[in-house]
Formats: sequence, structure tokens, C-alpha cells
Amino acid sequence: MPLFKKLLPEHVVDKLPEALCNPSLEFDEEAESLPVYNGETGDLLFKNKVPGARRVSRQRLRALLAKDLDESGTIRWGKRLAEFSQIDGEAGPVQLRFEDGSTYDADYVLGADGSSSKVRELLFNGDEVARVQLSGFMFATAIVKYGDAAKVEAVLKTHPVAAITMATNSVGGCGVMYAGEPNDLSDWTTMWVKIWRKSVAPLPEGVSAGQEALDYLKATTKGLAEPFQSMIDWSPDGSPCHIDEMKTWVPQPFDNRGGRITLAGDAAHPMLIYRGQGFQHAILDASQYLDALIKVNEGAGTKEHAIAAYDADMIERGAKAVRQSLQEAEFSMDPKTVHKMLMAREGHGRSV
Repeated sequence: MPLFKKLLPEHVVDKLPEALCNPSLEFDEEAESLPVYNGETGDLLFKNKVPGARRVSRQRLRALLAKDLDESGTIRWGKRLAEFSQIDGEAGPVQLRFEDGSTYDADYVLGADGSSSKVRELLFNGDEVARVQLSGFMFATAIVKYGDAAKVEAVLKTHPVAAITMATNSVGGCGVMYAGEPNDLSDWTTMWVKIWRKSVAPLPEGVSAGQEALDYLKATTKGLAEPFQSMIDWSPDGSPCHIDEMKTWVPQPFDNRGGRITLAGDAAHPMLIYRGQGFQHAILDASQYLDALIKVNEGAGTKEHAIAAYDADMIERGAKAVRQSLQEAEFSMDPKTVHKMLMAREGHGRSV
């Protein structure tokens, strides 16, 4: 959180509570923890301390971070990158060309366009080596409004923010998504997730979202310890539900076009969603990239050297984190191996 706040204007930092899933929650030692339960017995396996951690709504946070940039006209919505070229040769600025035919000239380009990054594809000249790899682990999420205070209370009893369960060949989780009035739990929205091996329960062709996805998850998820099983079974028809296979890409050296173009976040090192590592490394990417640009602007180094140093660090730690996320997934699929997880041994601190 301190590094995240460092990157933001003070007036935006002051508004961060608006993005919290439960703004009225009093954060104490219990709220700043993450319990992990045995998905077969319901027993507590371990509980991580996560001091200062806050669960936020991605939608609310994105809106908060984009507000000033949007109002100033800085954001160009709906643009899809087609190609880039350098003006005046390798040393020159970059011209971005979009699918609608428009162009934009930039001194620097930071590709932060997600796991299937177009910037990454272009940096590698369309080579297959830039493509994300399927992990063999499926991820499902559902946003649920039970309309029943007792059912929401069952979620809160696992933990006031979020909880995880680990069973043979699957991982589950639950938490508060949008807290309504504190005295009316029936109006609250919660969420649950499930991770499982694709080989154990293959996804039927064409099923990825909506009611078909929800029906599939209800039919194939049986025997989880309570209340996790019931959270899935209780989900009302029509609840937003999505399923996808998680993807990874181990970062490797690339031509950054003389320090003009590089990558960050999921575009640089897409990983599985264990221990919050993706977000933590993305924030570190942003901070270190900013530091590199400041160094160049102040004349303390050339863009070639500053961005090369950024790339070297990002690639080394990103590659390690991606590999660790795959190992975490393997260990999480059986309560007998959970104790080997970094999550169990070291908690949620950044991996490197």
C-alpha cells in the first residue's frame, strides 16, 4: 500500500476508501488477516497476517484512478493498437498506429495492456514466443446477491473480508463484494471463486459465462466443506459468472527499441492469482519505471541505460514470480501439500 500511495496524487489517495468493498468495516488484526480452511473437513489450515491490506472493487478503483485523466482528455477510449514504428530511425520517438487508422506519437511507450498484450506481440515481431501459455488450471468467479441476511452472515462467519478453502483438486474462496447498509445484510453482494485442474473437470465447449457457466459449476462442485459448498449451491439463477483457463508467460529479454518501449504488469509477467503477486509486481513495475524516467529527465542517466536496468529487474523478478505461482497452484490442490506453499510458509509478502 505505501508504494501504491506513492504513485498517486494526495487527493486521489484521500478517496481510496471509496473503492473499498466494505467502507464501514473497522480494520483490526482479524480483518487484516486471510484464513485458509481445509475444503474437506472445514478445519482452519492456517491464517496469514496481511497488515494494511484492503479489499477493493476493481470497478470502483479503476473509475477513481481514471477520473482526472478522463476529464482532462488524457485517456483515449476504444483504441486498439495495430502496429508501431519509430520516427527518424531507432533513436527517434514512437508512432503508434491504431486499428481505426489514427496515430499517436510518443517519446515512451509502456505496454500495460494485459496478459494477451499487443505491445508484447509487436516487441517480439509477432513471434510465437510472445504468446501466453495455458496453465491447465481453470478459474471461475461469481458475483452473488443472495437477498438473504442469513446466507450473507454465513459468508461473513468465514471472515469479514475474504476466506479461502483448499480441497483435493480444487481451491475455493469467498468474500464481500459490495457492502450495503450494515444493519441490512440482505442487501449485500458477495462473491465466490473456484480454481481447479482442467484435467479433472474439463469445461464443455462453448461454456464460459452466464447461466451455463453457473449451472456447470453447481453440477461439478460437490462435497466442499460448509459453508463453501452452500455458497455455490445458493447462487441465484442469473448471477454473473465467468470461467476461463488461467494463463502465464515467463518474461524474457526483448529489444526495447533503444529504451523507448517496454512492458509492465500482466503484459510483462502474467501469473496465476496466488498471494496477490500479480498486483504487487505491477505496482513495483510502475514505481520503478517512473523512477527510471525521472532519472533520464534529470540527466542522471541515458534512456537506454535506465530502461535497460528497469527491464533487467522486471524480467528477473517477474520470471521468478510466474514460476512460483504455478508451483503454488500445484501445492494448493491437495491439503496434504498445502504446507509447502509460500502462502503457508511466508504469507502474502511480495515474492522478490
